[in-house]
Amino acid sequence: MTVRTAHRRASGAIRRLPSGRWQARYTGPDGAMRTIGTFAAKAEADQALAHEVSTMARGGWHDPRLGEQPLGKWFRGWIATRTDIAESTRALYEQVLATWIDAPIPVTAASGRATAVHLGIRTLASLTPAAVREWNHAVATESTRRVTERWERSGEHDTRVNAAIRAWAAASDAPLAPTGRIPAWARDGWAAATGGASVPARPLRRNAGQTAATQAYRLLHAGMAQAVADELIAANPCAIKGGGQRDAHDRVDRRTVSLEEMWALADGMPERYRASVILAVCSGLRAGELFALQRKHVDLAAGVVRVEQSLARGRTGQGWFSAPKTRAGKRAVVLPKIAVAALREHITRFTPPGRDSLLFGTQNGTPLSSGARTTMFAKARSAIGRDDLTWHDQRHSALTLVASTGATLPELMERAGHSSSRAAIHYQHAVADSQRRIAERLDQVLGERPRTA
Repeated sequence: MTVRTAHRRASGAIRRLPSGRWQARYTGPDGAMRTIGTFAAKAEADQALAHEVSTMARGGWHDPRLGEQPLGKWFRGWIATRTDIAESTRALYEQVLATWIDAPIPVTAASGRATAVHLGIRTLASLTPAAVREWNHAVATESTRRVTERWERSGEHDTRVNAAIRAWAAASDAPLAPTGRIPAWARDGWAAATGGASVPARPLRRNAGQTAATQAYRLLHAGMAQAVADELIAANPCAIKGGGQRDAHDRVDRRTVSLEEMWALADGMPERYRASVILAVCSGLRAGELFALQRKHVDLAAGVVRVEQSLARGRTGQGWFSAPKTRAGKRAVVLPKIAVAALREHITRFTPPGRDSLLFGTQNGTPLSSGARTTMFAKARSAIGRDDLTWHDQRHSALTLVASTGATLPELMERAGHSSSRAAIHYQHAVADSQRRIAERLDQVLGERPRTA
């Protein structure tokens, strides 16, 4: 039997339960009676009730039942109905959701017992800052583990072994072509000389796995911010300072290629895609934008390529293309002369006639897959001893070069297709000697101080 007390009030009540605990209840603005919870002491229950009453008086009351939707289900609907993102971005968000937010992430408790964190099965309202911190740590740890595992396996990949064989052949005064099949004599000779020793592993990138963890946190933060805007929850539980930011040193110290390395990389690619490397370094186009270029997007006389579309993620048939990553992604990029010359030769030799023909398509006229591009580039970078490079590093190299010319922030943003200044600023910071050049120019303008008599 419930023991009632005399602590009733117009806005709510506190009562003592048979268990001895104290229950606080209140009547919401909608007239419905709700329970705040139970407390060990009456003073705690009274304090909780007073807080709720104060919140209602300030007009900040929130119906907790609105946030009872499962987080994973709500996120899928939110991503599917967004109209402000490109299809490639939507596909990325869906992948991040399925991999990190609506999936169990392994965690090792302090006791050593293995468990898992699964945000997707929780309700929106039940997500707390503490739960987000636990999940974020689990994602960062698991992402690093997965990246490290892939990194270690890559040492046994044929591409790495072939690079080692080419290096051995070059040292033996019998250099091989940078691409193509490895002859049997070279493979056997390398195995006999080295015993088939495993290829030395490349150094693991600093902050390995951080990118995936950052992407996951940003998506969770954005989704919960939308839930707040939709009045499903009262506050955003994602409150980790710097949780959505990559390490500043990692941004500034991205890898770049020199002019000599650009030509060497281009020569290491199959001839059909040689010019793609030159265009990537000279234009700063994203890979999806570059490999979606068609004849109609190129004006060789003016030396301009127009970015109007990008390759869609995981699409085939008529769904090859999607809008650029951002609204600012639609732009015209003026090319330097070496890029125009390389593009003119490439179009003459490899691009079929017709306005809609892909510049860098396959022999069948279909878009080159990201997997095929990665394989080709891996062989080219191994041939020049730059296993640390990724395709995206060419875009970073291009924008760093643009920054080194003294381009203003708006000019950088326009060329890169950035919708915000935050990303473009990093390229300005990446030019280590820019401040010295500015000082030297000031010296030229100001001259020396006149000597007094």
